[in-house]
Amino acid sequence: MKTNLCLIFLIFLLLIPINVSAKTTIKVGYLPILDHLTLVVSHERDNEKFKEVNVELKMFKKWDDMAGALNAGVIDAGFILSTLAMDMFNTGSDIKTVLLAHRNGSAITVKKDSDIHSATGLKDKKVAIPHRKATHVALLDKYLRKEGLSLKNVDATVVDPPYMEESMKLGRIDAFIVAEPFGAKAHLHGVGRVLVLTKDIIDNHVECIVVVRNQFLKQNISAVQEWVESLIRSGKFIEKDKRETKLNSVSAIAKKYMGHDEEVVREGLKNPTDRILFDNLNPEISDFQKIADIAVQAGIIEKVDLEGFIDSRFYKKAKEK
Repeated sequence: MKTNLCLIFLIFLLLIPINVSAKTTIKVGYLPILDHLTLVVSHERDNEKFKEVNVELKMFKKWDDMAGALNAGVIDAGFILSTLAMDMFNTGSDIKTVLLAHRNGSAITVKKDSDIHSATGLKDKKVAIPHRKATHVALLDKYLRKEGLSLKNVDATVVDPPYMEESMKLGRIDAFIVAEPFGAKAHLHGVGRVLVLTKDIIDNHVECIVVVRNQFLKQNISAVQEWVESLIRSGKFIEKDKRETKLNSVSAIAKKYMGHDEEVVREGLKNPTDRILFDNLNPEISDFQKIADIAVQAGIIEKVDLEGFIDSRFYKKAKEK
């Protein structure tokens, strides 16, 4: 009798379907800037629902720290400055860009009581930038060139984004160009005012992008695909939240993952509503070319093989669904 029961139990166990596939973990770096909102919105809304992928987030305060982590394989992917990523690619980093993080999204901010009202007003002034290879540097140079100036006519100094407002308040800098919400924060605190939004330098421009280490990409195609599709959905969710709920959901997520005051997040996203955009994340070569060209002109990167750098198949497949 015992033998029969054991046999029945064994057969029962064999009939139970066993899921032998485990989720692939992807470690992703980001900074506490609104450019990287799709990442944290995706993580908050979708990470527990994913079938193929588990996303582990790693927040950095400095771009060089993230770049180093990517090169060392400490993280598998990152939300990173487009021109910094291009320079990394040029110098041997085995990375590919699979998606835009956003479009537009930054501003040149000057002291509230400053007499700077145009590009010419920046001549000989100390302007804070987030990194020497930042997209912001190329955009600053483009803005200056409209008035016959260039980077050579300003004192560009690197200041980490969280410290720009305080540096301005203490009189150490005259202006800064950086991702939101730091410009919005300086405005709300009465420290600075917007000189120009980067969308008014080049409309719908590429800035931060999503890069993945090529080795990880080759081995985990379905996991990356599921994640990319979530990022695209998250971008549309952010834009919907702008229109319909005054960013109640998104500002709460930004506070949770980045620590920003919700009022500051709303100011950085909605004043005006196209200050930063998340609804077209297509990594088109033509859009990258515009940024690459002004970055080469500014002297911060060399010419880039964009066809080798961009892997658009994940975006294309997502759009086919």
